Amino acid sequence: MSEENDGVYSFPNLEIHLKELWTCHPETPCFASCSRPTSFIHKTIICSTLFRRLQDKAQVFPLDDDDYIRTRLTHSLEVSAIGKKLGEYVFKKLKKEKRDLWFETHTEKEFSDVLLCAGLVHDIGNPPFGHFGEYAIREWFQTNLSHLYLGKEQITNILSEWQLQDLYSFEGNAQSLRILSKTPYLGKKNGFNLSYEVLGAIMKYPISSVDLLYNNPNSYKKMGYNFSEHELFEDINEKMGLYGNRHPLSYLLEAADDIAYRTSDVEDAMVKKVISFQEIIKTFQHYRTQDGIYGSRIQEYINKLLTIYEEELAKNERKPELTAVQRWNQYIQSMMIINAGDSFIKNYEEIMKGKFNGSLFDDTVSGDIILAIAELSERLVYTSSIKTRTELFGRRVINSLLNQFMPAALVYDTEENATFIEQRTIDTVSEFYKSMYHSEAYKRNEQEKLYLRILMITDYISGMTDSYAKRLYQELFA
Repeated sequence: MSEENDGVYSFPNLEIHLKELWTCHPETPCFASCSRPTSFIHKTIICSTLFRRLQDKAQVFPLDDDDYIRTRLTHSLEVSAIGKKLGEYVFKKLKKEKRDLWFETHTEKEFSDVLLCAGLVHDIGNPPFGHFGEYAIREWFQTNLSHLYLGKEQITNILSEWQLQDLYSFEGNAQSLRILSKTPYLGKKNGFNLSYEVLGAIMKYPISSVDLLYNNPNSYKKMGYNFSEHELFEDINEKMGLYGNRHPLSYLLEAADDIAYRTSDVEDAMVKKVISFQEIIKTFQHYRTQDGIYGSRIQEYINKLLTIYEEELAKNERKPELTAVQRWNQYIQSMMIINAGDSFIKNYEEIMKGKFNGSLFDDTVSGDIILAIAELSERLVYTSSIKTRTELFGRRVINSLLNQFMPAALVYDTEENATFIEQRTIDTVSEFYKSMYHSEAYKRNEQEKLYLRILMITDYISGMTDSYAKRLYQELFA
């Protein structure tokens, strides 16, 4: 991060733009800058097929028939809205406090619209069947990759350690960066052509899979980019002046994500009758009695929930408990936005220097509330039989599809003789992903082509909706 003007920290890369925030990375190797209005970027995302597919990808409950339950699409819309509110709050306060000269010369919209767009696409690389789908793909590679051969040579002896670790550590965050930058879109070979700021904001984990394994001083839990996108990562890193650190706006996007899913998961679980109103109250009362400094404040929010519930009872509301939780969620979301925003401002210098570790909710009442919700979710929601049964089915679907398609992909576009079944199998892979492979594989060596053919299948399967994956599985294996 650069330090200028007697200790005033300039927001990374924002100062390099002459007039516009939106600096795109086009198809030229130099990633020359160009200006695009915010509305165009937003429209590009909203109108994309990949974004629409999120409507049939699980947030928590896969293959659910209840149209009330959130999907990745509705979750992403909520993150986007919360992120924009966070951006607006932070911008106003930082400008008022005159903490950074950048805020004196730019608009609130320039700042908050990065979060608006990043929120829409932050989960676009997630596979079918939610986080369990990520686990299933990782598990398949860890179990099966050593048993695959190209000719007489073992795949694990051909690929580099970095490439192998990408597969063993498959991660939706890294897949989002890949999809946004590599997927052909509206005639562009290099993806959605988003800005550096948006791409930087979604990279919660600025670390490769191999560094995650061997060199992880910040103790990141997941990788943020694949070997296939390492040049893009370095380009973003250089252009944004990040020096290997997280983009500052990634902290706000992370907070928006936490706010959205923590509150909505409880609400959806009530609709599914996985948890009850009484269990929510009981969990929060337990946390109130802990040694945390915010126990009394938590009691305030328990009382608020009970007050809202009494109001709904008095109105003869058909579902007073659910309506009370919905209203309460809106109430605490507003509080969480303020807590996260104030924490960002409080730690601004450390964030800008790349020295901030932790969450924006640390040492806040929101943090204690999130811990209580997390405990409730881990204990009753994420382990519920309703959720687990469909997830185990999803694992079987993903395993079966990888078993079918991966051997065919290994010999595709090689001099190896493919079997009749392998030829027919690869014929069923979407031309969308095969064209993506051919564009990316152009002038690459055979090792990289092999790696990219494997990614072609992970791109194909992870891009499926829950319903499509189920339907294809039934067509092939029923």
